[in-house]
Amino acid sequence: MSKVYLNGEILPLSEARLPALDAGLLLGAGLFETLRAYDGTVFRLADHLDRLDASAKALDIPIQESSEELTRAVAAVLEANDLRDARCRLTVTRGPLPAEGEGMPPVRPTCLITAGAMTPYADELYAKGMTVIVSDVRVNDKDPTCGHKTTNYLTNLLVLREAHGRGAQEALRFNGPGRLAEGCISNVFVVNGGRLRTPPVGEGCLPGIARKVVLELARAEGIEASEEPIAAQEVLNVEEMFLTNTIMEVMPVCRIERHPIGEDQPGPVTQRLAAAYKKCVESAKP
Repeated sequence: MSKVYLNGEILPLSEARLPALDAGLLLGAGLFETLRAYDGTVFRLADHLDRLDASAKALDIPIQESSEELTRAVAAVLEANDLRDARCRLTVTRGPLPAEGEGMPPVRPTCLITAGAMTPYADELYAKGMTVIVSDVRVNDKDPTCGHKTTNYLTNLLVLREAHGRGAQEALRFNGPGRLAEGCISNVFVVNGGRLRTPPVGEGCLPGIARKVVLELARAEGIEASEEPIAAQEVLNVEEMFLTNTIMEVMPVCRIERHPIGEDQPGPVTQRLAAAYKKCVESAKP
């Protein structure tokens, strides 16, 4: 039976209980991080915890556990479930709201960590590239929750469902002014003339951990890389495109709906960075 961490305890999943008035359930007042463990070690866990802490402070969602305690808790969940290669989720919420007629109780934040066996994306997608659609649903870059990984994730999932229904694996989302922001569950990179670009966080994208790694690797590899706005009309004319997130790592995109990107196959910069990412993961293992 799966085991989880909940507010300081490792429990069987069937015994884990959240308050009926938890603010994450009722208001979406929560944050989460998706983590990937390779051979028992979570990749860039410190970066994930730093991002979680920054978002918690910005959105006034307190976290009871320190980074050191969360690190130990993640390791404990992996050990309790006898997992080496795993997908983990760390969720925090503001905890229970007051019952009707009661005053505001002291904040008692909820912290939940779950883990399951890793199911990677199909090899065929890395070999042939994903197909993406262009979504009509804009990212609101003025929303105070924009750029934070909140538990209010329904819009992303609805847009992703539309993409799947149209035979694609992801959707490109644009902001109010019509510039590229992100995918539903990924950051987006484009390449022209060997030059790598990705939208800055101010355009409405999440400051992804895999995104951060790719920018570091590009500079280490001598690839010119920048964070700068990307106009909608530029997107169909790029030579390469790829997506990043912690689970997919570096994923080529070879088609925007029926429009091929470049030569309709993963390009050289994409392949070079995908290989560099794999090496980075290997070097991070103990």
